[in-house]
Amino acid sequence: MTNFQGANSLSEKDTLAVQEIVHSLHKCSTRQTLKALFGSHILPLLNAHSALYAWTDPDLLRPRLIDSINISNEDLVSINQFINKDPQAGSLLTHPYPVIARDIDIPKEHSTNRVEDPFREEPCRLDPFSREEQKVSDGYGYFSTCKAGVITLALRDTNLGAGIHRRLPCEKPWMIRDVHVLEQIRAHLLMAIKTIVLTEELARHKSMVEILADSPTAVAMVDRNMTVSYCNSAWKKLMSMEAGSRLGLELESRLIKEKSRWEPPFFTNGTTGQDPAYKLSGVEYQLSFARLRGAEDIDSWLLQVKYMHKPHQKVNGLMRQAGLTKREMEACNLIRQGIDANEIAKQLFISPHTVRTHLKRIHLKLGVHTRAQLVAALNQH
Repeated sequence: MTNFQGANSLSEKDTLAVQEIVHSLHKCSTRQTLKALFGSHILPLLNAHSALYAWTDPDLLRPRLIDSINISNEDLVSINQFINKDPQAGSLLTHPYPVIARDIDIPKEHSTNRVEDPFREEPCRLDPFSREEQKVSDGYGYFSTCKAGVITLALRDTNLGAGIHRRLPCEKPWMIRDVHVLEQIRAHLLMAIKTIVLTEELARHKSMVEILADSPTAVAMVDRNMTVSYCNSAWKKLMSMEAGSRLGLELESRLIKEKSRWEPPFFTNGTTGQDPAYKLSGVEYQLSFARLRGAEDIDSWLLQVKYMHKPHQKVNGLMRQAGLTKREMEACNLIRQGIDANEIAKQLFISPHTVRTHLKRIHLKLGVHTRAQLVAALNQH
């Protein structure tokens, strides 16, 4: 049996199931085979009823729903309305966490003010819809909090957002075990979806090439010999590299390392949901990879080099040096913007009591005693 890395936090039974799913994901070449895998393995492992996934990167394709499993046409209409029109959809499509979850270990009747975040500093976030006090439109019935609907595990990367659902009423909310299962398969699942979607676009017509040509992001296609087979004008300008030239040594080594992640033995740990950083002339960029599948296995890769906006880089460096957690850093950046504790609680989807606890720890770690002193210390950087 092929060695499998990264499922140490799961039971032996779950580890074997995750292993089978990851191996199967690397064999998926069409939407049909991926949907079949959802139905036969992924949904049963998570005791889930349905799933969907959407493209979110406007630099390559217009944001849209890609596919769904066990969701009615009527609900798909409401989901598309939600994705395209409701500002709350952004929390599912752009959140910084690898996985977010709705109603984990929390009865739905509990209010926001009485609920603690059960994940503390775990790499997970609670879905805002289960604990949002204001009413959500019934027009988005599938995600509506006005009536029993679904509970969701959601995940994303630079290009995609996905959700796996249990329909209400169900026996229990999502558990920590379910989050860990999804964390183990998430990178391989998202790569499989990207490969299928991008390969379809290229095979269907030339519109994908036209999209790449007009993209403000530097994009290139690289073949198995590490030669640039296509690049857009943004790539030529940023990378000083033309089609037909070989990748530079650093990019080549990065791509070789990336390719190894998608060959046995498959690794599932150490994935943060963020693309690796890439420095060019002292400026930091995001480096994103996507496989493209040809007639014979993997033919080429799509590379994106996107500028990283880091207005709070120095401040974040100070907070990291002081030992602040990710959640405490989020709270700090909101405080610096003049946002009060109640609003911070709403934006971070945690209780006001949890915010106050974070503030006490922040003051202690940064050696300040008041909010004014904290803001002054942050603004010095």
